[in-house]
Amino acid sequence: MNDTFNLNRFGRLFIKHTVEHYKSYLMSVLVLLGVMLLGGSFIVYMLNAPMDIGMQTALFTGILLLAGTIFTSTIFADLGDKKKAIVWLTLPASHFEKYMVAWLYSFLILIVIYTSCFYIVLLFLTSIKHFPGRQIEIFDLFYRGGGFQVFILYALLHSIAFCGAIYFEKLHFIKAGFVFFIGLAFLIAVNNVIQHAMLGAKVMLNAPFGGIAFMENNTVHEINITVAQQSHILTLVSVLACIFWAAAYYRLKEKQV
Repeated sequence: MNDTFNLNRFGRLFIKHTVEHYKSYLMSVLVLLGVMLLGGSFIVYMLNAPMDIGMQTALFTGILLLAGTIFTSTIFADLGDKKKAIVWLTLPASHFEKYMVAWLYSFLILIVIYTSCFYIVLLFLTSIKHFPGRQIEIFDLFYRGGGFQVFILYALLHSIAFCGAIYFEKLHFIKAGFVFFIGLAFLIAVNNVIQHAMLGAKVMLNAPFGGIAFMENNTVHEINITVAQQSHILTLVSVLACIFWAAAYYRLKEKQV
């Protein structure tokens, strides 16, 4: 029998995890639906026009990134409790199988459930208030790869939260978020220093791997990235996510009773 991965053993572990946690997961889904319904109803009530595609996309992305990373940061919560950690670590399954169960629930399954909930709520919200003479548009997840880009971004944040859930024993989300924003601020600062040295002009606050905005003769100039360059950036983000996922796995392998 393969000590790293066995399909039958993995299936039994997946079922065990599902049986033990389905109540809390179901409650989380209901809370998510409630928040989206209440928040969405308030937004629709305040609007004088149908919710446009831009707002729908922003809401889909923002809620996914926030809810997904919060859930992911708690996926290894048992490791922070010594008694529960002993039970978890002594389960007759490999660390890779335990890792994959957590990864599937916090990434693939979460994306499917969240997307379904979002569209159910969105269809409901677009039907409760009518705007005569206005056409209602629904955010298309597959239009021009927009959904793919959102999921790539979520993959990066998920991998960071996944690492935080394993590296930190308590306050996983807060500590992982703190490290992430400190690292992001450092990258932005270094990026702006490099851009200033290259252009010899006053640069704006530019994010890494994006376009450049700088000021020259009291005029703001922008250099935007091309579609081909965007695909390269998405590839880079995917590679970074894989690196963090790998780091999380090897950190998990170090966990012993």
